[in-house]
Amino acid sequence: MSPGMRHRHLLPARVAASAIFFGNGFGIGTWAAQLPRIKAALGLSDGELSLALLAFALGAIVLMPTVGWLVARAGSRNVTLTAAFAFAACLLLPGLAPGLPLLIGASLLAGASNGAMDVSMNTNATEVERAWGEPIMSSFHAFFSLGGLTGAAASGLMIAAGIGIPSTLTLSCAAMGLLFLAASFWTLNETERHGGGHAFALPRLEIMGLAMLTLLCLLVEGAMVDWTAIYLQTVAGASLETAVAGFAAFSLTMTICRFMGDLVVRRLGRAVTVKLGGLLAALGLGLAMALPYPVTATIGFALVGLGLANAVPVLFSTAGETKGIPPSMGVAMVATMGYAGLLLGPPLIGFGGDLMGLRNTLGVLILFAVVIMLLSRRVLRPSTV
Repeated sequence: MSPGMRHRHLLPARVAASAIFFGNGFGIGTWAAQLPRIKAALGLSDGELSLALLAFALGAIVLMPTVGWLVARAGSRNVTLTAAFAFAACLLLPGLAPGLPLLIGASLLAGASNGAMDVSMNTNATEVERAWGEPIMSSFHAFFSLGGLTGAAASGLMIAAGIGIPSTLTLSCAAMGLLFLAASFWTLNETERHGGGHAFALPRLEIMGLAMLTLLCLLVEGAMVDWTAIYLQTVAGASLETAVAGFAAFSLTMTICRFMGDLVVRRLGRAVTVKLGGLLAALGLGLAMALPYPVTATIGFALVGLGLANAVPVLFSTAGETKGIPPSMGVAMVATMGYAGLLLGPPLIGFGGDLMGLRNTLGVLILFAVVIMLLSRRVLRPSTV
């Protein structure tokens, strides 16, 4: 089959995978935009809110080591769709929590379903990419970022319209469910189904470097998701309605760069792409921390999105191609470590914010961005495309 015929045959599966990534990003953007309102409604400190963020990431960490095995047994399509519908349902729960204990429990369930969805949809995307015959992983993650931008923007509009947290989440989750239902008709049904293997996918030695890079990238990315709106409101002096601008700018530049990412990776190679990304992220964080005003901070967060845009897609693709490891297991290994970054980052920032201020604590992320730049030279060979 010629490349053109193969691409036409696979186009519905690519569109379906893109829609699932968009829906997942929409949910994360909605979650990020509601955090300042949830924090204010329940009267939480930065440290108390961090417990809910910790629960969200912990839920993902608990399931991720087994999801790769489950995908290998049941197929990426079945696990992806099950996790997607579960995420759309569970994301509603934090908005119904009347206090911190139930918020923590609701966040745990939402995070678990999101973690399962993350591994399975990236595995499905890896299968589509392999069948497509060209690097297209960045385009899937572009739709995730576009979903995040759309979710944050939609939430901002609903906040401005005076719509409450439960109603906002209900409308958003219903939209996600309808999108996932439509995508289910065309999701690629190609499976690994090895029928064996270990039930846990903790990183092996040959993939540990990729896993550490993913941890650092998602630690910084998670901080942008969970703390940019709060930073703009409490440190930079933005209003509640405009505080979502930081996350929106981060998502916008990430979206644009990811749509261009497949071309960038083909031209520069994977190693240079991640190295330059770390440099841009460090510069953006430095700007946002050095000049804590709404405009300059927003520009800084936009630079972080530009820098990190293609790092995680590159790392997931590389993990899915590691010799001797099934794609689902490779993705699960780096995703588990990556979500360890999400597990550690937001609560540490919250607790650190209580101790020495949010601005100083977020400044530590500059060092992590520099490590990403340096470590990529060792983990990803310059010739890797």
